[in-house]
Amino acid sequence: MTYTEEQRAIIARMGDINKRIEAAETRRRTNHRAMANNLTDLGANLIAAIERSDELGRLNREYGDAFREFLDTL
Repeated sequence: MTYTEEQRAIIARMGDINKRIEAAETRRRTNHRAMANNLTDLGANLIAAIERSDELGRLNREYGDAFREFLDTL
């Protein structure tokens, strides 16, 4: 099949657009992987922070109990 000059220009433009689409898709996949890793790290850090907070809460209650026990001896 023979294409006109105008058709060849359109085909070339479509090829360029296709390359840009593929590059954008690659960037999107890369960004999604990075975001997934960040979310995983964020979740792990949040769980660790909650566990530290729980530990501090337990220690503060234990300290309060010991202090009240001490006051009872006065």
